[in-house]
Amino acid sequence: MLRVISGVMSVGLVLFAAFSASPNYQLNSYGVGSGGTSNSSSSTYHLQGSAGEQANGSTAGTTYTAKNGSVQTEQLNVPPAPTLDTGSGTYYNKLGVTVNTGNNPSDTTYSIAVSTNNFVTTNYVQADGTLGVGPIYQLYTAWGGSSGTFITGLTSSTTYKVKVDAKQGMFTNTAYSAAASAATVAPSITFSLSPNSTTLSNLLPATVVSSSPDMTVNMATNAASGGSVYVSGQNNGLKSLRYGYIIAAFTGDLAGTGEGFGVQLLSPTQVSGGPFSAVSPFGGTGTVVAAESTVPAQVLHSNAPVVGGSATARLKAKAAQATPAAGDYQEILTFVASANF
Repeated sequence: MLRVISGVMSVGLVLFAAFSASPNYQLNSYGVGSGGTSNSSSSTYHLQGSAGEQANGSTAGTTYTAKNGSVQTEQLNVPPAPTLDTGSGTYYNKLGVTVNTGNNPSDTTYSIAVSTNNFVTTNYVQADGTLGVGPIYQLYTAWGGSSGTFITGLTSSTTYKVKVDAKQGMFTNTAYSAAASAATVAPSITFSLSPNSTTLSNLLPATVVSSSPDMTVNMATNAASGGSVYVSGQNNGLKSLRYGYIIAAFTGDLAGTGEGFGVQLLSPTQVSGGPFSAVSPFGGTGTVVAAESTVPAQVLHSNAPVVGGSATARLKAKAAQATPAAGDYQEILTFVASANF
């Protein structure tokens, strides 16, 4: 009786080892699950196993890896490399990142890994955009969807590599995607005033006169909180050295006052970013001006990075009948720009 059983077992083993084949295909490796409970868990781990699979059974190419077994078929698609945004080369302390889902289900979560040394060391984007030591998994929508999100707190003039993986419950974590690469730039601000001198025509009593030529103020900065332009004067108005007389700096409408001198910042604009705008009361038009003083006053401002910010600076003055006639009335104005990095 025992010998009969042994013979049956022997036949069974020979059939199990045979290739599954037809004239059109041959399966070199296939497996049968072990049956019964195929996973174990505790409060700190989950384990899923499958018996009968070929050891090291994977097929790979330069663009794919196919692994055998039921666990592998549960896995999600490996996401494509994320899309990075440098703000057209203006970001110095952040980068924009958009997760590419790889057509995974809508309840898939993703983590974003970041490195400056080809992932010898790795940090992970946290929910608030900063970098931390552990991965944070969030839905595509929580990472900003198609608009993406920002990786913040980065170092200027540094190249970063960024990659993404996907998860949808237990046993589904994918490998990380290919890495996208982008660099932050150095903080910058540029500023100019052209020309750096202008002339007021003859100051006739009861007549408002304008400077010529107009001066153009140009500013650009990639500072996260933008920047400002300030003006200050040496004499608090137009001063005649010959008589020691000052046509005082004035804020308001020169048409309605007897005598005064003031500044206008006209037609502020920008190529992008900003907006670059005049600060009250320096944005007056017509004969409305603002007074300069020895204390720098903010005349132009942007609360965000700005490219190609510009404005026209114009001076206006009015003399009274009692104003001493002289050919040496002058004021030295100083324009200064600053950025809020």
